[in-house]
Amino acid sequence: MPAMLRGLEGKTVLITGAAKGQGLSHALAFADAGADVAALDITDPIDDIYPLATADMLEATVAAVEAKGRRCLPLPCDLRDESQVEAAVAKALGYFDHRIDIVVNNAGVAALDSIQGMRSHVMDAVIDTIVKGHMYVAKYVVPSMIGHRSGKIINISSGVTGSGHAQLSHYVAAKHAIQGLTSAWAFELAEFDINVNAIAPATIKPGEEQGSGMVLGLAGEVGMTPDDAYEMFSAAGNMPGPKWRTEVSDITDAVLFLASDNADQITGHVLRVDAGQGAK
Repeated sequence: MPAMLRGLEGKTVLITGAAKGQGLSHALAFADAGADVAALDITDPIDDIYPLATADMLEATVAAVEAKGRRCLPLPCDLRDESQVEAAVAKALGYFDHRIDIVVNNAGVAALDSIQGMRSHVMDAVIDTIVKGHMYVAKYVVPSMIGHRSGKIINISSGVTGSGHAQLSHYVAAKHAIQGLTSAWAFELAEFDINVNAIAPATIKPGEEQGSGMVLGLAGEVGMTPDDAYEMFSAAGNMPGPKWRTEVSDITDAVLFLASDNADQITGHVLRVDAGQGAK
């Protein structure tokens, strides 16, 4: 956790996509900072999408957070299904004394499709998980935040919004939408003292987190090792040179900063942790 961050201890954070990759990293860092975690993830496959989190992975996240002395509630949930999101948020609010202080809308899926070869069900899975998923979570958490007149919402966009990427048009479109709704929500919720920001990460280096994230899944689609796929995707967007290779901890640091009291005067902002993609 970055030094000197204020206001995270004793908070409750709901993280989507919490069972592996970035979401798992965020969950553990929030626990280290003294926060409790509502860990939401799908735990079921989606047709023609790389392997997603499993129920065992979600339980492992819970165990890892609890080992740090914090409470963690597992929430198996398909974000494409509004009724599941409503039930999951209600369960979290009931468990955590009717308060969710921070939302990290992290969950997302991607696939590689050319324009002319776009698979409709894959396009729906990408856009529904990312765009509708973010919106459903906010729909059911925001009333509690308004009641408490406080809250931090952190949406995860992508560095590809600054540079584009071939064969990812459904994913790029969805991530652009996240930046639009971040701005809209920031204006709508400002009167209730709720901050809404987004982070646009670069391609994330596969790490030790269980499941290792999106690069691992896409590597299988292109028939490459995760490390080679990471270098290919990074080289397509990042600044050249070995420094500009982003790790999951870089994104977690940014998430915790925006969730902290240190960022109280920041809202409606997209923080690009993208190794320079947006500048190219």
